[in-house]
Amino acid sequence: MWRIWQILAIIWLASSAVAQDRVAHIGVLAFRGAETTVDAWQPLANYLSADVDGWRFEIVPVTLVSAPEALESGRLQFFVTNPGHYVSLAPEFGLSPLATREKSGGLMHFGVAVIARNSAGISTLGDLHGKTVAAVSPEAFGGFQLGWQAFMAQGIDPFTDLKKIKFMGFPHDEIIESVRRGDVDAGIIRGGLLEALAAEGRFSMDEFVVLRSNSQMDFPYRVSGELMPEWPFTVVPGVDKSLRESVALSLLQTQNGESGLQDTWSAPLSYERVRLLIAAFEAREVSAILWPYFLAGGVVLLLIGFVWRRKPKLATAETPETPDPEAAATTALFDRLTKREREVLALICAGKASKEIAEKLGVSLKTIEYHRANLLQKTKAGTSAHLVQLATRFGYDLGKTLGK
Repeated sequence: MWRIWQILAIIWLASSAVAQDRVAHIGVLAFRGAETTVDAWQPLANYLSADVDGWRFEIVPVTLVSAPEALESGRLQFFVTNPGHYVSLAPEFGLSPLATREKSGGLMHFGVAVIARNSAGISTLGDLHGKTVAAVSPEAFGGFQLGWQAFMAQGIDPFTDLKKIKFMGFPHDEIIESVRRGDVDAGIIRGGLLEALAAEGRFSMDEFVVLRSNSQMDFPYRVSGELMPEWPFTVVPGVDKSLRESVALSLLQTQNGESGLQDTWSAPLSYERVRLLIAAFEAREVSAILWPYFLAGGVVLLLIGFVWRRKPKLATAETPETPDPEAAATTALFDRLTKREREVLALICAGKASKEIAEKLGVSLKTIEYHRANLLQKTKAGTSAHLVQLATRFGYDLGKTLGK
């Protein structure tokens, strides 16, 4: 009899171990770089791992470029991103919001800040006529599209009235530094980030001015236009019903103040206003390209051909499709990385230490340090922080398969 109980105990322990080994991946848009993203969101993963029985949660930083690939591959079970990115991806990937983020102070909305150097003599959005403005990407909601709306509300079309829009990719921090150095006249960033970095001692708020900062007088951060609902926590189709519901319940229970998290989660807000903004932005892209053909005739055939064949490019801005020489030179360096170097780079961007990388890849610590040195040399990054910044900016943070 004792032998039978031993066998049953072993079976129970084995099944418990298997259950504990189940891993759920949470993709998070890394608008400040992969390492910073892992640091910021790991407490949420730890909370869910402790609260949802039988599951361990891991944070997977993604970019605007890599997110669709990560979703399509089935690698992610949950996805946290800005509302514009969510609205754009939801129809294709069937994403459903479980909760909306609530930041400290009960804030469930955010805005965008258009910033300039205080010493540049720029005090209004109108002062940016004929000047250069930095942003993340045409597809970035808080990194451009919400800023586009703020400009348009003041009768300014960024694509025709500015000298140039310089799309720099993530992280937003580099846009702030470009404004600070005077490389560009202004930059579009998420509202509240300027205050957060100033609180870290990175610079003084007096160095910058937020244009049209009186647009939301009751909001605690300086923003340049309309407020939109905070980031949604979404679930990918096919996730087990019990896991989906357990995560939703755990997120809502953060409201009781016992989770220890800096940000909590509330019932999902409506993202209809976000959808309308994106629809207006995309309609602008189509009309800007098709307008000359309306004048020339053949409107119906051209409309069908352009709308259904591909998404139009923005001819007036520096985009990833038409990179500036500096960007092209940098991507050429990354393209020459070997497959193993790209694997190591992806793990560095995910915030893994050399020892963790060595264990994961099954090689020695010395080998990983050799690869790290090669990465810094080949990419001319100089430091690991700059290496991560470049990798996330150009979409190499998930081991992008390019080059040999």
